[in-house]
Amino acid sequence: MDNFFSPTQCVQISPTKLLIAVPDGRCWLMETASSRVTGLPVSPFAAARASLAAALVEGAVFAGLSHADSLSAIAFTPQRYIRWLTGNYVFAGQMPALFYRAGERFEASGRHDLAEFARQKAKEETGHAELAYRDLEGLGLPAAQTIRLLRPPSADAFVDRFRSYVESDAPVASFGFSYCLERMAVGRDDAFIRKVKAICPPKARAFRFLKVHSNTGADADHVDEQLSFFESLSEADLVLITFATYETARMLAEQPSIDRSLSDEEIDRRLHANGIEIPLAGNKVMADQCKMAN
Repeated sequence: MDNFFSPTQCVQISPTKLLIAVPDGRCWLMETASSRVTGLPVSPFAAARASLAAALVEGAVFAGLSHADSLSAIAFTPQRYIRWLTGNYVFAGQMPALFYRAGERFEASGRHDLAEFARQKAKEETGHAELAYRDLEGLGLPAAQTIRLLRPPSADAFVDRFRSYVESDAPVASFGFSYCLERMAVGRDDAFIRKVKAICPPKARAFRFLKVHSNTGADADHVDEQLSFFESLSEADLVLITFATYETARMLAEQPSIDRSLSDEEIDRRLHANGIEIPLAGNKVMADQCKMAN
Protein backbone atom coordinates (compact mmCIF):
# COMPACT_ATOMS: atom_id res chain seq x y z
CA MET A 1 0.00 0.00 0.00
CA ASP A 2 2.84 2.38 -0.70
CA ASN A 3 0.40 4.78 -2.34
CA PHE A 4 -0.90 5.54 1.16
CA PHE A 5 2.49 6.87 2.25
CA SER A 6 3.79 10.38 1.84
CA PRO A 7 6.80 10.74 -0.51
CA THR A 8 9.06 10.77 2.55
CA GLN A 9 8.56 8.52 5.56
CA CYS A 10 10.02 9.04 9.03
CA VAL A 11 10.11 6.40 11.78
CA GLN A 12 11.31 6.90 15.34
CA ILE A 13 13.53 3.84 15.75
CA SER A 14 14.91 4.79 19.18
CA PRO A 15 14.36 7.58 21.72
CA THR A 16 17.17 9.56 20.07
CA LYS A 17 17.10 8.43 16.43
CA LEU A 18 14.80 9.10 13.51
CA LEU A 19 15.00 7.08 10.29
CA ILE A 20 14.08 9.00 7.15
CA ALA A 21 13.45 7.16 3.87
CA VAL A 22 12.32 7.89 0.32
CA PRO A 23 11.05 5.33 -2.21
CA ASP A 24 14.23 5.17 -4.31
CA GLY A 25 16.02 3.48 -1.40
CA ARG A 26 17.85 6.45 0.07
CA CYS A 27 17.79 6.70 3.87
CA TRP A 28 19.16 9.00 6.52
CA LEU A 29 19.58 8.70 10.26
CA MET A 30 18.83 11.81 12.29
CA GLU A 31 19.97 12.35 15.87
CA THR A 32 16.95 14.10 17.36
CA ALA A 33 18.91 15.92 20.06
CA SER A 34 21.34 17.58 17.66
CA SER A 35 19.46 17.30 14.33
CA ARG A 36 22.65 15.76 12.90
CA VAL A 37 21.83 13.74 9.78
CA THR A 38 23.91 10.82 8.48
CA GLY A 39 23.36 9.20 5.10
CA LEU A 40 23.01 5.40 5.09
CA PRO A 41 24.11 3.05 2.30
CA VAL A 42 21.58 2.42 -0.45
CA SER A 43 20.59 -1.23 -0.38
CA PRO A 44 20.34 -3.02 -3.75
CA PHE A 45 17.09 -4.57 -2.50
CA ALA A 46 15.57 -1.18 -1.75
CA ALA A 47 16.86 0.40 -4.97
CA ALA A 48 15.45 -2.43 -7.08
CA ARG A 49 12.00 -2.33 -5.50
CA ALA A 50 11.64 1.47 -5.23
CA SER A 51 9.14 1.29 -2.38
CA LEU A 52 9.05 3.02 0.97
CA ALA A 53 8.51 -0.33 2.69
CA ALA A 54 11.78 -1.70 1.28
CA ALA A 55 13.66 1.54 1.93
CA LEU A 56 12.56 1.65 5.57
CA VAL A 57 13.39 -1.90 6.58
CA GLU A 58 16.66 -1.87 4.66
CA GLY A 59 17.58 1.45 6.22
CA ALA A 60 16.75 -0.02 9.63
CA VAL A 61 19.17 -2.89 9.00
CA PHE A 62 22.02 -0.51 8.14
CA ALA A 63 21.19 1.77 11.07
CA GLY A 64 21.26 -1.12 13.54
CA LEU A 65 24.46 -2.62 12.18
CA SER A 66 26.20 0.74 12.49
CA HIS A 67 26.58 -0.11 16.18
CA ALA A 68 28.98 -2.98 15.37
CA ASP A 69 32.52 -2.42 16.59
CA SER A 70 34.05 -3.93 13.46
CA LEU A 71 33.29 -6.31 10.62
CA SER A 72 35.83 -8.78 12.03
CA ALA A 73 33.12 -9.90 14.45
CA ILE A 74 31.67 -12.13 11.70
CA ALA A 75 34.93 -13.99 11.03
CA PHE A 76 34.87 -17.70 11.80
CA THR A 77 37.56 -19.63 13.60
CA PRO A 78 36.99 -23.37 14.07
CA GLN A 79 35.68 -22.77 17.58
CA ARG A 80 33.39 -19.96 16.47
CA TYR A 81 31.90 -22.10 13.73
CA ILE A 82 31.07 -24.75 16.32
CA ARG A 83 29.62 -22.03 18.55
CA TRP A 84 27.57 -20.70 15.62
CA LEU A 85 26.14 -24.13 14.86
CA THR A 86 25.24 -24.84 18.48
CA GLY A 87 23.56 -21.46 18.82
CA ASN A 88 21.58 -21.94 15.65
CA TYR A 89 20.46 -25.37 16.78
CA VAL A 90 19.04 -23.81 19.97
CA PHE A 91 17.49 -20.87 18.12
CA ALA A 92 16.15 -22.60 15.02
CA GLY A 93 14.55 -25.33 17.08
CA GLN A 94 12.17 -22.83 18.68
CA MET A 95 11.32 -20.66 15.70
CA PRO A 96 8.52 -22.75 14.10
CA ALA A 97 6.48 -23.01 17.31
CA LEU A 98 6.83 -19.27 17.92
CA PHE A 99 5.70 -18.46 14.38
CA TYR A 100 2.67 -20.73 14.86
CA ARG A 101 1.96 -18.94 18.13
CA ALA A 102 2.10 -15.62 16.27
CA GLY A 103 -0.36 -17.04 13.76
CA GLU A 104 -2.77 -17.90 16.57
CA ARG A 105 -2.57 -14.38 17.92
CA PHE A 106 -3.16 -12.85 14.49
CA GLU A 107 -6.18 -15.09 13.93
CA ALA A 108 -7.61 -14.08 17.30
CA SER A 109 -7.34 -10.42 16.34
CA GLY A 110 -8.90 -10.96 12.91
CA ARG A 111 -5.68 -10.41 10.96
CA HIS A 112 -5.95 -13.43 8.70
CA ASP A 113 -3.35 -12.06 6.27
CA LEU A 114 -0.74 -11.89 9.01
CA ALA A 115 -1.76 -15.30 10.36
CA GLU A 116 -1.28 -16.93 6.97
CA PHE A 117 2.13 -15.34 6.52
CA ALA A 118 3.23 -16.42 10.02
CA ARG A 119 2.22 -20.01 9.27
CA GLN A 120 4.17 -19.85 6.01
CA LYS A 121 7.26 -18.72 7.93
CA ALA A 122 6.78 -21.54 10.44
CA LYS A 123 6.77 -24.11 7.63
CA GLU A 124 9.88 -22.56 6.06
CA GLU A 125 11.81 -22.83 9.34
CA THR A 126 10.75 -26.37 10.22
CA GLY A 127 13.64 -28.84 10.29
CA HIS A 128 16.45 -26.30 10.24
CA ALA A 129 17.66 -27.17 13.75
CA GLU A 130 18.23 -30.71 12.54
CA LEU A 131 20.55 -29.36 9.83
CA ALA A 132 22.76 -27.68 12.45
CA TYR A 133 22.74 -30.87 14.53
CA ARG A 134 23.86 -32.96 11.57
CA ASP A 135 26.60 -30.43 10.77
CA LEU A 136 28.03 -30.80 14.28
CA GLU A 137 28.06 -34.55 13.74
CA GLY A 138 29.66 -33.94 10.35
CA LEU A 139 32.54 -32.28 12.16
CA GLY A 140 33.06 -35.44 14.18
CA LEU A 141 31.56 -34.00 17.37
CA PRO A 142 28.99 -35.56 19.71
CA ALA A 143 26.27 -33.07 18.82
CA ALA A 144 23.99 -33.34 21.85
CA GLN A 145 26.86 -33.08 24.34
CA THR A 146 28.51 -30.22 22.44
CA ILE A 147 25.25 -28.25 22.42
CA ARG A 148 24.77 -28.85 26.15
CA LEU A 149 28.32 -27.77 26.98
CA LEU A 150 28.40 -24.63 24.81
CA ARG A 151 24.86 -23.20 24.32
CA PRO A 152 25.83 -19.60 23.46
CA PRO A 153 24.11 -16.91 25.56
CA SER A 154 23.04 -15.09 22.38
CA ALA A 155 20.93 -18.05 21.25
CA ASP A 156 18.62 -17.77 24.23
CA ALA A 157 18.72 -13.96 24.02
CA PHE A 158 17.48 -14.04 20.42
CA VAL A 159 14.76 -16.56 21.26
CA ASP A 160 13.62 -14.37 24.15
CA ARG A 161 13.57 -11.30 21.91
CA PHE A 162 11.51 -13.04 19.24
CA ARG A 163 9.12 -14.39 21.86
CA SER A 164 8.70 -10.91 23.30
CA TYR A 165 7.59 -9.63 19.88
CA VAL A 166 5.20 -12.55 19.37
CA GLU A 167 3.59 -12.06 22.78
CA SER A 168 3.53 -8.25 22.65
CA ASP A 169 0.54 -6.03 21.99
CA ALA A 170 1.83 -5.70 18.41
CA PRO A 171 3.02 -9.16 17.27
CA VAL A 172 3.41 -7.86 13.70
CA ALA A 173 6.82 -6.65 14.93
CA SER A 174 7.95 -10.28 14.85
CA PHE A 175 8.20 -9.99 11.07
CA GLY A 176 10.82 -7.27 11.44
CA PHE A 177 12.87 -9.68 13.53
CA SER A 178 12.65 -12.51 11.00
CA TYR A 179 13.29 -10.17 8.08
CA CYS A 180 16.52 -8.89 9.59
CA LEU A 181 17.92 -12.38 10.20
CA GLU A 182 17.10 -13.61 6.70
CA ARG A 183 18.45 -10.41 5.20
CA MET A 184 21.77 -10.95 6.96
CA ALA A 185 21.94 -14.53 5.68
CA VAL A 186 21.85 -13.26 2.09
CA GLY A 187 25.25 -11.66 2.69
CA ARG A 188 26.84 -15.10 2.95
CA ASP A 189 27.91 -15.89 -0.60
CA ASP A 190 29.90 -18.70 -2.22
CA ALA A 191 33.17 -17.05 -1.25
CA PHE A 192 32.10 -16.91 2.39
CA ILE A 193 31.14 -20.59 2.36
CA ARG A 194 34.51 -21.50 0.84
CA LYS A 195 36.29 -19.67 3.65
CA VAL A 196 34.34 -21.63 6.23
CA LYS A 197 35.11 -24.89 4.44
CA ALA A 198 38.80 -23.98 4.56
CA ILE A 199 38.85 -24.25 8.35
CA CYS A 200 37.06 -27.61 8.38
CA PRO A 201 38.52 -31.09 7.92
CA PRO A 202 38.78 -32.18 4.29
CA LYS A 203 35.59 -33.79 3.00
CA ALA A 204 33.65 -32.81 6.11
CA ARG A 205 29.89 -32.67 5.52
CA ALA A 206 29.19 -29.84 7.89
CA PHE A 207 27.65 -27.04 5.83
CA ARG A 208 23.95 -27.89 5.46
CA PHE A 209 22.71 -25.14 7.77
CA LEU A 210 25.14 -22.58 6.34
CA LYS A 211 24.16 -23.26 2.73
CA VAL A 212 20.42 -23.02 3.50
CA HIS A 213 21.00 -19.73 5.33
CA SER A 214 22.98 -18.01 2.59
CA ASN A 215 22.33 -16.57 -0.84
CA THR A 216 22.87 -20.04 -2.26
CA GLY A 217 19.78 -21.18 -0.35
CA ALA A 218 16.22 -19.90 -0.14
CA ASP A 219 16.80 -16.83 2.01
CA ALA A 220 17.19 -14.47 -0.95
CA ASP A 221 13.74 -15.50 -2.16
CA HIS A 222 12.40 -15.15 1.37
CA VAL A 223 13.71 -11.59 1.55
CA ASP A 224 11.85 -10.67 -1.64
CA GLU A 225 8.70 -12.42 -0.40
CA GLN A 226 8.78 -10.49 2.85
CA LEU A 227 9.36 -7.18 1.11
CA SER A 228 6.40 -7.85 -1.17
CA PHE A 229 4.30 -8.63 1.87
CA PHE A 230 5.46 -5.51 3.72
CA GLU A 231 4.46 -3.42 0.72
CA SER A 232 0.89 -4.63 1.18
CA LEU A 233 0.64 -3.55 4.81
CA SER A 234 -0.58 -0.37 6.46
CA GLU A 235 1.71 2.42 7.59
CA ALA A 236 1.08 1.51 11.24
CA ASP A 237 2.16 -2.09 10.65
CA LEU A 238 5.25 -1.03 8.73
CA VAL A 239 6.37 1.36 11.46
CA LEU A 240 6.31 -1.49 13.98
CA ILE A 241 8.18 -3.80 11.60
CA THR A 242 10.81 -1.13 10.91
CA PHE A 243 11.36 -0.55 14.62
CA ALA A 244 11.82 -4.28 15.27
CA THR A 245 14.16 -4.61 12.28
CA TYR A 246 16.38 -1.89 13.73
CA GLU A 247 16.36 -3.46 17.20
CA THR A 248 17.25 -6.86 15.77
CA ALA A 249 20.10 -5.48 13.64
CA ARG A 250 21.44 -3.69 16.69
CA MET A 251 21.26 -6.94 18.66
CA LEU A 252 23.22 -8.68 15.90
CA ALA A 253 25.85 -5.96 16.13
CA GLU A 254 26.09 -6.65 19.86
CA GLN A 255 26.17 -10.44 19.51
CA PRO A 256 29.98 -10.74 19.84
CA SER A 257 29.73 -8.97 23.19
CA ILE A 258 26.86 -11.19 24.31
CA ASP A 259 28.95 -14.28 23.56
CA ARG A 260 32.26 -12.83 24.75
CA SER A 261 32.45 -15.24 27.70
CA LEU A 262 32.40 -18.15 25.25
CA SER A 263 35.78 -17.37 23.70
CA ASP A 264 37.80 -19.76 21.56
CA GLU A 265 39.86 -20.66 24.62
CA GLU A 266 36.76 -21.28 26.74
CA ILE A 267 35.26 -23.49 24.04
CA ASP A 268 38.48 -25.50 23.93
CA ARG A 269 38.49 -25.78 27.71
CA ARG A 270 34.89 -26.98 28.02
CA LEU A 271 35.16 -29.55 25.27
CA HIS A 272 38.58 -30.88 26.24
CA ALA A 273 37.48 -31.17 29.88
CA ASN A 274 34.79 -33.56 28.66
CA GLY A 275 37.06 -35.58 26.43
CA ILE A 276 35.94 -33.94 23.17
CA GLU A 277 38.61 -33.05 20.65
CA ILE A 278 38.00 -30.28 18.11
CA PRO A 279 38.91 -31.72 14.71
CA LEU A 280 39.36 -28.21 13.31
CA ALA A 281 41.90 -26.94 15.83
CA GLY A 282 44.92 -27.96 13.78
CA ASN A 283 43.92 -25.62 10.95
CA LYS A 284 44.85 -22.43 12.80
CA VAL A 285 46.69 -20.88 9.86
CA MET A 286 43.66 -21.32 7.61
CA ALA A 287 41.42 -19.93 10.33
CA ASP A 288 43.57 -16.84 10.65
CA GLN A 289 43.51 -16.36 6.87
CA CYS A 290 39.73 -16.65 6.92
CA LYS A 291 39.54 -14.00 9.63
CA MET A 292 41.74 -11.57 7.72
CA ALA A 293 39.75 -12.12 4.52
CA ASN A 294 36.61 -10.96 6.27
